Amino acid sequence: MKTPLLPLALLALAGLSAGAADTYLAVGPGGQRMLAKDGQTWENHFAWGEPKHDQNDLNCAAFYKGTAYIGGGFFSGRMTATRDGKTWSEGVLPKSSPIFGLEVLNDTLYAVDLRGKVFKTSNGADWTVVGTPQMPSPTHWIRFTKTGNGILLGCGDFGPALAFDPATEKITITQMAGQTVKNPGFRSVAFGGGVFVVCGQDGLLATTKDGITWKNNETHPERGDITSVVWVGDHFLAVAKERGILLSKDGVEWQPQATKLPGSVFKAGGWLYAKGWPPSKVQCSRDGVQWSPMPNEKSYYVHAVAFGDLAGSGAPPTLPGKPAQ
Repeated sequence: MKTPLLPLALLALAGLSAGAADTYLAVGPGGQRMLAKDGQTWENHFAWGEPKHDQNDLNCAAFYKGTAYIGGGFFSGRMTATRDGKTWSEGVLPKSSPIFGLEVLNDTLYAVDLRGKVFKTSNGADWTVVGTPQMPSPTHWIRFTKTGNGILLGCGDFGPALAFDPATEKITITQMAGQTVKNPGFRSVAFGGGVFVVCGQDGLLATTKDGITWKNNETHPERGDITSVVWVGDHFLAVAKERGILLSKDGVEWQPQATKLPGSVFKAGGWLYAKGWPPSKVQCSRDGVQWSPMPNEKSYYVHAVAFGDLAGSGAPPTLPGKPAQ
């Protein structure tokens, strides 16, 4: 007999760290970015313009050596960074397409662009290309990344799953089943309990430990399209578009629930965030059960939220290139 899942109300998220330097950073199109100590009270608002789909897009963020790095762009990989949340440097990653992944592995910061090219740096200024994948087609794009088990895993349009091993700097591409529509809304990857879960259209929820060997790389249309998947402490939670949620302890066996969550869900620090449309209207939750509107006085668009340690002082780091206008 299978052990039943715990009730949704018992899903627990890690609390906020007591460290004074711990910071939440929300980023979005228009170069919009804002910071908070509690994930709710946002300050230090910055923007390059109105939220449009252009070179001012900001897609992802990561904290590395006391610095917040943000990646985005439209024609190329635009970047910005800060150590104090007030002064920022800007740059463009040479020979890159827009950046959709920033991850820290083995004390190294990695960037992944739309076409799956992987870059690395140890100081933020000097970046090296360490991997260029052979995608199934020119429009197999990477839009989301996560790390675990010593590797980086990304996924995106038309279902490429990109596994990058920093030890060998080898990239492995696996085609996820049934991903026939180019839609950036059907992509997300989570890591927890020693496994990754990649979601997608037509109920795709595939799992892997190493990005090479997969379980459940198949569609389940009865689930509907899966817009996101997150690890919430001891369970995975997947959001099925218009059909409620699914819960799983191992990423293989899923149990549908009637509860519906607002939009696509992602996690940062001690909060779950759910964005819908417009992206300025964000819901937040500590436990996945009780949801409330996230305060957003300037109605900034939120594409992603990162949580980490900010030095709090010092000039922003030098970034490569000059911002493309």
